[in-house]
Amino acid sequence: MQSTRSRRALGTSATPRQQPSQDSSSTAGKKSSASDTSQPASTGSTKRSLTFAIGGIVALLGVASYTLLRQPASVEVATQSKSAPSSSQTALESVATKHSDAQKKLDGLTTKERREEAKRLGLLTAEEVDAVLHAKENSWFIEPANGGARLRVDTNQVSSNDPIEDYLAWTTLSSNASNRYMFSVFDGHAGYRCAEQLAARMGPMLDKSLDFVAQLAELKKGGKRPEIEASDKALVKTIRQIEREAGLDWDQVPLALTATFINMDYELVAGALAEFRKQQQLMLMDELLGPAVSGSCGLVAVVDTEAREVVVANTGDSRALLGVRLKNGAWKAVRLSQDQTADNANEVARMAREHPGEVAVIRRGRVLGGLMPTRAFGDCRYKWPLEVQQDLFPVLYSRGHRYATTPPNYATPPYVTARPVIVKHLLSDEDKFIVIASDGLYDQMTDDEVIGSVSQWYEAHNRKDGSASTLTTEDDNAATHLIRAALSTDHSSRRRSDQNIRRLLAIPPPHSRRFRDDISVTIVTLNAE
Repeated sequence: MQSTRSRRALGTSATPRQQPSQDSSSTAGKKSSASDTSQPASTGSTKRSLTFAIGGIVALLGVASYTLLRQPASVEVATQSKSAPSSSQTALESVATKHSDAQKKLDGLTTKERREEAKRLGLLTAEEVDAVLHAKENSWFIEPANGGARLRVDTNQVSSNDPIEDYLAWTTLSSNASNRYMFSVFDGHAGYRCAEQLAARMGPMLDKSLDFVAQLAELKKGGKRPEIEASDKALVKTIRQIEREAGLDWDQVPLALTATFINMDYELVAGALAEFRKQQQLMLMDELLGPAVSGSCGLVAVVDTEAREVVVANTGDSRALLGVRLKNGAWKAVRLSQDQTADNANEVARMAREHPGEVAVIRRGRVLGGLMPTRAFGDCRYKWPLEVQQDLFPVLYSRGHRYATTPPNYATPPYVTARPVIVKHLLSDEDKFIVIASDGLYDQMTDDEVIGSVSQWYEAHNRKDGSASTLTTEDDNAATHLIRAALSTDHSSRRRSDQNIRRLLAIPPPHSRRFRDDISVTIVTLNAE
């Protein structure tokens, strides 16, 4: 095994980029053009998994303050692999040159002509493919402070958009439990701004939520009333309102995750709007309202090595899978999340209940014909009142926010919620690893193919008896191994081919979005050797 890094405090993984004044997203195709009373989809029929659907609509009446994003000093930003040799940099420069030449050939062509021309582009070399795949990979071990299972974490991203719209974020949660770790993926659409905010702010807010939930639980037992700062009042109000509406005593982590998702979206969409109206400064419009115009799916997994459980909150169509090795040696894929799209019958039924009589609420498999996920952060064009859109969208559009447009048949907003569906799973010795990824991975592979690929890597790198494995993998990083398999798989034949990945990675952005999406992967190996 190649060297890995050992950490306790983890940070935010993202691709650093310049901050343009506009969102010039190339995401035209797939995503842009509550936990509720519905019954969630099956999570592999395991008796150890529970899905929480907390009902009711939370109406937040105000926010004490809204703070512009400032990157916390403690957040670590992972960029390129620390161990990348100079030969890799040379290969990446060669890829950039080939992309520039290819873009000149593809620009100005019709969609049909572009598809044909893309087939004639020169392939990347094996060395260039390796350079792209290894550029953003990272691996490290986590040694829990108070015992518990050792974790290995492998992450990687391969972009299709420029700049990439996906973010990976991870952190050690400090509230009331030292063995809780957050791993998340935020898959942006209509630009990167919303996902960027989520990656930087979700962890700190979840820590606060967990702390407040624990304190409020103690208060019910006669404990001390928590001290709440003005900036946290809206978050605590959300927690209390969810508890009242649910009418049940929920576990602390699912409650904290639900409150965090709801409050985070409120800050991005309503809080930012209130702050802009208060400031009335055009120079702040992009920074304050850009994340609201943009949108993002979000999946957060909290792994508790002491309680031996994982809790997953999902809004949108990112996905978490559990790799289970059965006693007979076979592998099984267990979903720890639900895709929230028009393909989910429960989501379609929920939308119909919330917007009775609106036959166009789901049109062409999308919300109002435009947005594929039925739940998302940001996306103010599906949430702001019509009069607000009429007031601000012309200015935002003129500043380059091309998704600042009102969808057709817009009658009873909000149409999209960030309220997550929660899945809680008690871990057993058969549970070997967790795959957390944006939907760009699942566009290329089925659940079984994903677990099958990672299981090959697992068998080659984890042997309890310490003996050398007869199995080998091309990549030491599990996420890199999986992404290589995804991009090497031919859609029609389902067979792997090096030609396929060399062709796909040769197509430059934004044209590559016609063939593949951004792919971001985190793999958490449980009881890692």
